[in-house]
Amino acid sequence: MILETIVEACLPHFENDRLGVPKYARFYNAIRDAIDSGRLVAGDKLPSEQELSARLPASLGTLQKGLKALADDGIIVRQHGRGTFIRDQEVRYEDIRVFRFLDQGRPLPLTLQGVGIQRVDIDGELARFFERNECVVIERLVQVENEPWTFNAFYLPLGLAEELLEMAPADFDGFSIHEYLHRSRQLLTTRFDHHLSVGEFSGAARRALKLDGQTTVGMQWQVHGYTRERKPATFQRFELQPGHRPVELKAQLDR
Repeated sequence: MILETIVEACLPHFENDRLGVPKYARFYNAIRDAIDSGRLVAGDKLPSEQELSARLPASLGTLQKGLKALADDGIIVRQHGRGTFIRDQEVRYEDIRVFRFLDQGRPLPLTLQGVGIQRVDIDGELARFFERNECVVIERLVQVENEPWTFNAFYLPLGLAEELLEMAPADFDGFSIHEYLHRSRQLLTTRFDHHLSVGEFSGAARRALKLDGQTTVGMQWQVHGYTRERKPATFQRFELQPGHRPVELKAQLDR
């Protein structure tokens, strides 16, 4: 039944008049449309990639790329040993989603690589935000399709990150920290405040991005995350290299 629903939703998106849209994006958009219309609901289990490939005019690789984009955007969830399911759209694991770019309406794929994790002392505005002088920072590299790499520093209180400190840098490749916090700590981040400025790259960003001496200044994108109770939860800093595509922020309603 679910397979037939997906095929019915997808086939119109693969018509010839949509040739300007990559096939993986057509599949992505078809699944989104099926969810928005109620044809697919939270908990529905998606067929295997092989089953989808056998029924849709798209290669296995194309469908895998579309499924990855859906997973990255929190629309589906992959559970090891169980399969892939439609995620509850009322519960969003906002992690790298705050760093999300579109090209003519299609979501651009992201690559996320772990750099390291460590305990750090904090002061100033960040210490006031967390109301403490120590926390954990997870450093990562993020790349939007064909764009320069971006450095990401993700801060959270030590009490929420003790288990994460045991992880190796590579374990954070594609890892959703917000989903981890929700599942292991029942902490859901629902509101984000964004601050954009231009400033010098941090030492950590310079090392991770391997910047030369000529590249000293870039976009500084800071994101404060809050719980439903409006309590401080997480803080992220993105440091974008010159030449990155323009940032577009849209209004976000509190739930």
